[in-house]
Amino acid sequence: MILSPLFIFNIIPFFLFLDDLFSDMTLVLKIFVLLTIVSYVTQHLGKGPIALIVIAALSWFIIFDYFYIFGGIYVLYMLVMFGATQIMMDFFILAPQAAMEQQMGGGVENQPNGKDFADRQRQALNMRKRAGIF
Repeated sequence: MILSPLFIFNIIPFFLFLDDLFSDMTLVLKIFVLLTIVSYVTQHLGKGPIALIVIAALSWFIIFDYFYIFGGIYVLYMLVMFGATQIMMDFFILAPQAAMEQQMGGGVENQPNGKDFADRQRQALNMRKRAGIF
């Protein structure tokens, strides 16, 4: 099968678009890296002249000189942080809430009546007394 010149001329703009897309994504990534550097340095050193010198040096070194190394590291760092944040949210917020709803009988619709609730409170108080908490 021979490719026609018309097909080749139609596919070239697509590859040019990809080149522009990657350069734009790199620019956005460099902006985020710069914001991360500024945030980190100002949190640790404040906003004085030493902090500005450190920001300038780190920015020049990370963004302009060795971005081909630090860009990938930054993307990996962000993916790990967002993933770790999601896991911590699931573990500390959503799992206890689901366990509490299961213990309560499925939610608001299945609230225990007054006698069951008083029995549960009495049992919890007895458990605390036995454990020496109360």
